[in-house]
Amino acid sequence: MGLFGKKKPDSFLGVDIGASSIKVVEFANKKGRATLLTYGYGELPTAEAGDTLFDNPKAAGELLARVCKEAGCKSTSVMAALPTSNVFSTILSIPEVKDARQRQSVVNAEVAKLSPLPLTEMILQTTFLDDEKKTDAKIDKKKDMVPAVPQEKRKDFRVLVTGAAKTFIQKYIETFKAAKLNLQAIDTEALALVRALIGKDKGAIMMLDIGSKRTNIIIVEKGIPFVSRSITIGGNTVNSQLMRTMGLSEMDADRVKRDLGIAPPEQTGLAGGLPKLLEPIMQPLLNEIRYAFQLYANMELAQIKKVEKIIVTGGSAHLPRIPEYLATTLNMNVYRGDPWARVVYPQTLESVLEEIGPRMSVAVGLAMREMD
Repeated sequence: MGLFGKKKPDSFLGVDIGASSIKVVEFANKKGRATLLTYGYGELPTAEAGDTLFDNPKAAGELLARVCKEAGCKSTSVMAALPTSNVFSTILSIPEVKDARQRQSVVNAEVAKLSPLPLTEMILQTTFLDDEKKTDAKIDKKKDMVPAVPQEKRKDFRVLVTGAAKTFIQKYIETFKAAKLNLQAIDTEALALVRALIGKDKGAIMMLDIGSKRTNIIIVEKGIPFVSRSITIGGNTVNSQLMRTMGLSEMDADRVKRDLGIAPPEQTGLAGGLPKLLEPIMQPLLNEIRYAFQLYANMELAQIKKVEKIIVTGGSAHLPRIPEYLATTLNMNVYRGDPWARVVYPQTLESVLEEIGPRMSVAVGLAMREMD
């Protein structure tokens, strides 16, 4: 489901714009399978990027154009995703209304009570979860809907509503215009991650997307996001800890952090447990994870209620021992996601793709959008 969309493109280029970095992935569709053509990554120093790249659409557009050029991208038609922190998302229960316009009016009236902005300042997308035949015509069920389980006729229907401020979406348009790329549709990070990491798994799964400045906590049930939270904890927190305790520069701290993430545990002396430099991240993160569990368990419209496993992804997902620490502390299955699992690629790239995989998950899911 895109917040807006155009004619289906002939290309499969996914672009993930983060707080200070841009990731691109380009696929070809060969016999129904996503086949990797190229990928790229670029980053701006914090001083140039500001709080986020969206503060400067021109600079972001120039960086995006450079990344695509260096990667040798052939496509100019792009799928992008809104950051979880800038997306309004809710699931409603509404009574059965046969007329489509009346049904949408009921939804809008309920959303108006919850939305952080007036509806006139938002772009909204509505998906009816329990009523396939009456779904809004703008929504492509093959891509984004999870087929409802056959059931007896019911009086109430669950509705997923996602949206974002028009002013923020305008920044996206300006960014891609500056890069001279055709923005085909804007999706959400949550749905991109579902495509890349979950696929057709119908369980209750938490995705922990650990970026440089923020961590997104998303709980999906049957592929539908029920809980979406974004907190200001990320890899930069580790950088600050290294700079403070070891007297390192920002660049050196980031290098040390990355080296810890990709080195085997036996080489770092961390095989026994979580390194102390990650403790400032993990305790507040654990609190947020448990809070998200509670939110999901108490949601009347959720059906499973209990998270079955956690998938860790994002640019800081390779920080050492995080899956193991979470698995032990929470007593559940936790593992790093593999966005390349359903992608065909040269075996010579396997080690490289494994290393960069977590940071490319959103871009992979976006490139898959028109192929699913």
